[in-house]
Amino acid sequence: MANPLDPKPDANLDSNSFLSGMNDSGATERPFADKLGASMAKDRSVIGKNIKFRGELIGTEDLHIEGTIEGTVIMEGHDLSIGREGEINANIHAQNIVINGTLTGDALADELIEIRNTAVVKGNLIAPRIQLDDGGKFRGSMDMVDTDDEMKARHSEFKEKLVHPNLPPKDEVPSRPAAAKKSFASKETAKEQAKEAELADS
Repeated sequence: MANPLDPKPDANLDSNSFLSGMNDSGATERPFADKLGASMAKDRSVIGKNIKFRGELIGTEDLHIEGTIEGTVIMEGHDLSIGREGEINANIHAQNIVINGTLTGDALADELIEIRNTAVVKGNLIAPRIQLDDGGKFRGSMDMVDTDDEMKARHSEFKEKLVHPNLPPKDEVPSRPAAAKKSFASKETAKEQAKEAELADS
């Protein structure tokens, strides 16, 4: 007998999946993509079509993009999907990448890059598996990595592409603390000079 306190299964789970509305009614089944969609529906973030972002986007959960992104996108160990309305002008890195919209930039995936029939992609792709659906538009190069050593080499090479040109390097020390220290030192010097003036007057 079912426990009445148990949560009821969500009948709309599939419709809430990031893959919903992206397949044509006559599209062939994609077991991997369906599994990916079910896992991403549980714990994922969504960037809506009215959102525009410029800079370095780093996430620690699955992400679906319908908006406009410019810069770099790093979702290491997590999945990234670009919806039909999504427009990405960035270099991206994720576990799996599913593209339904527009991507201009290079992409590195640890497992799979899938270009759907509504996608327009301009850039170089690196992944163990790359799937291009009939109708999807692609211009660039595909590098399907065979071994783990080769993948590690691609990772190290790709890191240089994941730095936004308008951001300072991550290892650069900010100059604010030094400036604050300097102003503090100047206050101490002023106090000492005031004391010396008082002693001279007396």
